[in-house]
Amino acid sequence: MPIPPPDSQFQTLLDKLFLLADIYSYSPLLINIPKSGESQALFRELCLRAINGPGEYDVYWIKETIKDKKGIVSAFLGYVYTAANKLRETKDIIWLEIGAGATMLAADYPDWRDYILAVAELYVTAEECGFDPDLVFAKAGYKEEGYLKNLPAVCERRGYHQ
Repeated sequence: MPIPPPDSQFQTLLDKLFLLADIYSYSPLLINIPKSGESQALFRELCLRAINGPGEYDVYWIKETIKDKKGIVSAFLGYVYTAANKLRETKDIIWLEIGAGATMLAADYPDWRDYILAVAELYVTAEECGFDPDLVFAKAGYKEEGYLKNLPAVCERRGYHQ
């Protein structure tokens, strides 16, 4: 069965994302962070769509749009850090969902070490805010119980070794 095309509203979001390829270039020395209000709103909406839908194929279409656009993938990785900071500031669980959605979209980042550090930052920030991050990260595909909780980068971010 072929994957249905995105609806017109979602396609508009994907078109906006595609246009950011010229703004967000890739460098292995820099993680991009969306700064403008319009870019932040776009990333927030796409991250929420990735983690919560409404479409069954939203993640597929977003990843197709950013395929071979490492600068935009880097911006999603940067948005994981933005979400962690907003979660720390607001204690609003929506930022954990946004950040977990961003991890889904940043999973193809070229350096897995940077990716793991960002996931660890979001995970431990959620713990520090009193949330159980495993529930949200399970929606992002981390279903193996204890995987993130015992990840060395997470333990290191907590400040201790197991």
